[in-house]
Amino acid sequence: MGSGFGVDDVVDGPPPWTVMVRRGLCRRCPRCGGGHLFHTRYRLKDRCPQCGYRFEREPGFFLGSWFINFMVVEAVHFFLVMVFILWKSGHPEAGLLLPIGVGVVTGVALPIVMYPWAQTVWAAIDLAMTPLELSEIVEAVDATDADLAHVDGAVEPNGPRRRPPEPDSPT
Repeated sequence: MGSGFGVDDVVDGPPPWTVMVRRGLCRRCPRCGGGHLFHTRYRLKDRCPQCGYRFEREPGFFLGSWFINFMVVEAVHFFLVMVFILWKSGHPEAGLLLPIGVGVVTGVALPIVMYPWAQTVWAAIDLAMTPLELSEIVEAVDATDADLAHVDGAVEPNGPRRRPPEPDSPT
């Protein structure tokens, strides 16, 4: 049993971007929807264990996930400031300690909590904007085939990749 990706993956292309982003929000592989992508809560594996998709496609790739984290924290802070302004207009005697404390806690805790989702969402956005090249697909298939051979030793030497049918011999 191979990775399930090969010629059909090249012909059919990637899934729609909405599907990829939804998979990212669920902390799943944007390419195949497979799970178990993290070694620990914050450490993403190099490749998807099911399809072999390499998450870090270029150096500095995950700066995009930091940017997503930043955007989410800024949006939450903007919302909190607007709520505080509305609340303060009805309660002019209220102090600033609680709103500042809430802002600091969300500014520190939210990026830490959101980081795993930011990584998988960024991988989905990148895959939607920059589809895999043929060499990346072959590399992913080879990686999953090598993993299968390592696990159970029952894989063919060249891997169980889908191959085109051999032409009939001339008679």
